[in-house]
Amino acid sequence: MHANKLTLRTAIAALALAFGSSAALADTTLAVSIDTSMFGNTGWLDFQYNPANPGISPATTVTLSGFQGFDEGAVVETIGQVTGSQATGYVIGNGDSLNSLFRAVDYGQVLSFNVTFSGDNVDLSGGAYGSTFAIWAYDAGVTTALGSSSAADGRLADITWAPATTVGGSGSFASASYSDAAAISPVPEPSSWLMLGIGAMLVAGAARRRA
Repeated sequence: MHANKLTLRTAIAALALAFGSSAALADTTLAVSIDTSMFGNTGWLDFQYNPANPGISPATTVTLSGFQGFDEGAVVETIGQVTGSQATGYVIGNGDSLNSLFRAVDYGQVLSFNVTFSGDNVDLSGGAYGSTFAIWAYDAGVTTALGSSSAADGRLADITWAPATTVGGSGSFASASYSDAAAISPVPEPSSWLMLGIGAMLVAGAARRRA
């Protein structure tokens, strides 16, 4: 009986750790989806990653990958620190005041991709100057912002990274959606799924023994 209780406590602890790790590790990668079914036939998406204070905000990048619904042969225009491709992943830095990946898209479907943040986590300047990744959708003529956004500049959604202000800190993320067409969710790391699976198996084993 004591062994069963110990195993059950261990299993519950493993599950708690898995969920806790999921919340922490998923801060680095997020999934973005945009329902363009009401946007018409074709248009443009603008992905920007810009610093709050150029030259002072810690150097970071976002990598866009896992594209679903995007045409690899579409026209792409870039401004600032943008490298890569759809196949390998686009990397957008925050070194310039404007860093933009502007690409043609076919609307009428749900478009999705992952956003991964990396780089310096700490800003010791006292200002905690972070950076913001934001998304806009435009019509084919780039004259109208789509998505009925509530944001003043028409953006669909954004993710703001705020650095830690002490050595050893990890920083934090805040996401916001300004349109019903856009959604942002965390992507659990593989290690979190592994721990969750182990915890679930331990709980199931303990329950069988108690029965």
